[in-house]
Amino acid sequence: MEPNQNLVILLASLAAALFCAVLVLYALKRNAYAKLLQQAQRRAEELELLTDIGQAVSSRLDPDEVLGTVHRELGRLFDTRNFFVAFVVDEDEEVRFELESVDGELVGKRTRPMTNGITEHIVRNGQPLLVRSKMEAKRAELKMRATGRPSKCFCGVPIFSHGKAIGVMAALHYDEEDVYSERDLQVMQTAAGQVSVAFENARMFAEEQRRGRYLTFLNSVSKAAISSQSAEEMLPGIVSEIQKNFQFDHIGLGMFDYTTKEIEIKAEAGSTSQTLGKRIPLGVGILGRVARSNELNLVQGEGEQRLLGLLPDARSVLCIPIHYAETLLGILNVESKLENAFGKNDVMILRTLADLLAAALHNAFVFQKMQQQSITDGLTGIKTRRFFLESVHAEWRRASRTGRSFSVVMIDLDNFKNINDSFGHLEGDLVLSRIGRILEQKSRQSNIVARYGGDEFVIFMPETSVEQAQILSERLRLWIATDPMMNERQVTASFGVATYPLHGSSVEDIIRVADSGMYVSKHAGGNKVSTPDDFGQEEHIVTHKQLVTTYIEGFLQRENNGPEAVQGLVHTLEQLAQALDPSKAVESLMEAVRMLTRAAEMREGHAAGHGEAVARHCSVIAHELGLSNDEVSRITFAARVHDVGKILISERILNKPGPLTEEEYHLIKLHPVLGEEIVQVIAGSHAMAAMIRHHHERADGGGYPDGLSGEQIPLGARVDA
Repeated sequence: MEPNQNLVILLASLAAALFCAVLVLYALKRNAYAKLLQQAQRRAEELELLTDIGQAVSSRLDPDEVLGTVHRELGRLFDTRNFFVAFVVDEDEEVRFELESVDGELVGKRTRPMTNGITEHIVRNGQPLLVRSKMEAKRAELKMRATGRPSKCFCGVPIFSHGKAIGVMAALHYDEEDVYSERDLQVMQTAAGQVSVAFENARMFAEEQRRGRYLTFLNSVSKAAISSQSAEEMLPGIVSEIQKNFQFDHIGLGMFDYTTKEIEIKAEAGSTSQTLGKRIPLGVGILGRVARSNELNLVQGEGEQRLLGLLPDARSVLCIPIHYAETLLGILNVESKLENAFGKNDVMILRTLADLLAAALHNAFVFQKMQQQSITDGLTGIKTRRFFLESVHAEWRRASRTGRSFSVVMIDLDNFKNINDSFGHLEGDLVLSRIGRILEQKSRQSNIVARYGGDEFVIFMPETSVEQAQILSERLRLWIATDPMMNERQVTASFGVATYPLHGSSVEDIIRVADSGMYVSKHAGGNKVSTPDDFGQEEHIVTHKQLVTTYIEGFLQRENNGPEAVQGLVHTLEQLAQALDPSKAVESLMEAVRMLTRAAEMREGHAAGHGEAVARHCSVIAHELGLSNDEVSRITFAARVHDVGKILISERILNKPGPLTEEEYHLIKLHPVLGEEIVQVIAGSHAMAAMIRHHHERADGGGYPDGLSGEQIPLGARVDA
């Protein structure tokens, strides 16, 4: 081979080597660039991931939402199919898993007892832990116990709060080693820091919410306490508020009875309310012990004491004394079927509530005592005149609407002045006290016995007729006359009885009539019961006109006086007839019908005086027809009251400005029939009732209610028409 050829071959070899070297250098640079590019891309992803986590932390206060976002975002960088966030709860000695993913599936929250596991190790040391391989050897080295399925690779970091490790965020792999890197650990540390911030924000927000709920709760209870004037009215509302805010199984409020030395449950709420009215002796059970010691008692968890609450299966009982100054007023008892149901905040707020209740109950008791003193006569222990008058006026308002009766009995002692003059006022006070006891003990429970003044007493008897009141008064008179103390001192009593509405239309009328009856009894020698029937003619203060007014006003004050009330009105008029002197019954009933007619005219616009005007015209026509005086009188009266049935028609219909509906017109056409039923109560009124029934008939038969025509229509109705 020629030298030149050798040189060419050498140069070619050198060129090839150089080219290969260049290719190698290019490949190395390209790989380095790709690696740098990959790292930059990873950093960009990390930055984006941490930004997303930061946004979630700053915009959400729900810890579950924050943890879900963190888990999802970390999964974009490394394998988080097996992942958990857990917290160590020292006071409960347990580990609480707030988020846990197993093989890519989220599982429910759970707890496990504390042990020497990997979570406890990280919390205890406050340092992150990355185990890329040989997990079991590392576990043995650190003396950690396996708490679940053994993993082959682990990456976990602590979660801090106020500089103290409280939990762990970790990813683990069960099938492969070297899955996680230092870079993954660093990202997780940053995410754990943000989770720490999120949980602190959520805790502070929850604390503010809880504080707000507590303040709202106390405000509601305060309002209920302030607005109530009695303990019986206040307590049910308060236990209801407690149940609404705390959801315990039983809330009971017991009041201490100093007479029997027992706690009586006065109000309760909860899913197992069953102890209302139950009495617990002092020293028995938790309530009894708290009542004796006057100190709070909290029992939570297993043990014999848990059986001493009100609920047989209660596992947590909080019992708080309610005391004002040194005086025990009652017990607030709260129970739950769960162990450790009461947190520190619960105890604090319920203690605050107990203090508030103490002041409210004290005020209610003071008010009740003052109220009782204001309505109780200090000498006799029965009600005062003021209380009697308030009660009888309240009943009068009800009776005016419903037509019910009530009676009043006035009582004055006979020979009482002799007691004071002969034995002194102390002896007189003993007599008055004894009379008060007799009247109250022997009267019905619904009656109100009061001292009216001096040696006068009064009894208010709701829903009592004059006959019933007279019978009870006779019994009371006999009890007083035969009482040994009264008999020895020769003291008897004079009674006067009056009944609404029979003897008056107002409370003042009834009291005046009863008072007059009492004086009739006194003038007759005392020791007697008198009603208005016993009055002399010159003493009879209740006129027929007053009686008529009483009955009619009583009916007009009733509610729902529509066409269906016609029987009630007829019954009222029949009662009036029975209460009247038979010789004046017809005259008085006619006056009652005239009053009803005037009332009906006043209810209908522009109708006032209509009946009187029609009566004048009909009287003239009847005289011109040469009718007898009796016929003229009947026609004139029927004309005057022909629209009395409108007293049972709605004012809305009577005064409707536009056309009537078919139903409304039907009601209007009822008024002649209603008027007939009303007038028929008057004895001998058949002809007048017929005139009223047919005053809207027409000669051509086109009228109502019966469509009569021509001479079928009664003459008086034709005159009226």
